[in-house]
Amino acid sequence: MNLRLFIGGMRGSRPAIGSGFDEFGGDTTSLLLVGSREERLILDAGTGLRTIADELARMEPGEVTILFSHYHLDHLVGLVMNPLFYRSEWSFRFVGPTFADGGVREAITKLLAQPYWPISWKQMTAKLEFAKFPVGGIAVGGLRIRECPVPHPGGSFAYRVDDAGCGASMVFATDIEWKQRTPANEAAFLALCREPSPADLLVIDAHFGDVDQKAFAGWGHSSREDCLAIAAKAGIGRVLLGHHAPEADDEKLQAAERQAKQLSPGASLARAGQWLTVGG
Repeated sequence: MNLRLFIGGMRGSRPAIGSGFDEFGGDTTSLLLVGSREERLILDAGTGLRTIADELARMEPGEVTILFSHYHLDHLVGLVMNPLFYRSEWSFRFVGPTFADGGVREAITKLLAQPYWPISWKQMTAKLEFAKFPVGGIAVGGLRIRECPVPHPGGSFAYRVDDAGCGASMVFATDIEWKQRTPANEAAFLALCREPSPADLLVIDAHFGDVDQKAFAGWGHSSREDCLAIAAKAGIGRVLLGHHAPEADDEKLQAAERQAKQLSPGASLARAGQWLTVGG
């Protein structure tokens, strides 16, 4: 068995709707990892969570962990659309960091309640649990997960997932503004990518090209060029670029992918609905 990745959505900031967004998808960030022992780990809960719920519904009901990088609405709003929260045979554990304005419990219980949603999380029939991401990481079955804070307004965390069953590894770093990093940020993130060995896959926020990024300094996102340089420095050959700008249609993203592959043959842009195998 392998570590498998399903892309529910990797659009940034807000959903994109229309025929010009068919190839790469318009749903905001939400990814599903299925471990070699069939562990289920969701990374962020943007509107892409709706298609992840469809994938999960084809599997045996049970426990799912949802891990949050941060709590901006485009990474949270998919929670209101998950039909599995209303099925008693499912169990969801919400895990995330705590920032100055609160943590995972506060973010989710405020959203899943009036005035934002008509049904309270307390009325949902699935088992729902909340946990702060602890220093030193967590385990989800044979998946070992470590964290690293990254520069983003209000804070954000990157995560590394190592699958003990098959040896595959992946780093997930959405909402990271590399140009705002400190030396300590850089050292910690590169260590996450490299240790104990370079990750098989880097999934990273590449909202802009270098030219566009200059106009949006401080908004919390990175350029494709920065992301490919990070991967090269960390020794990671396979890079999945995401958090696509909401106005970037398929034609623009196709062009961006061609440019990225010229810089790094192992680079590609995330497409919603894809299943990928991580590692060998």
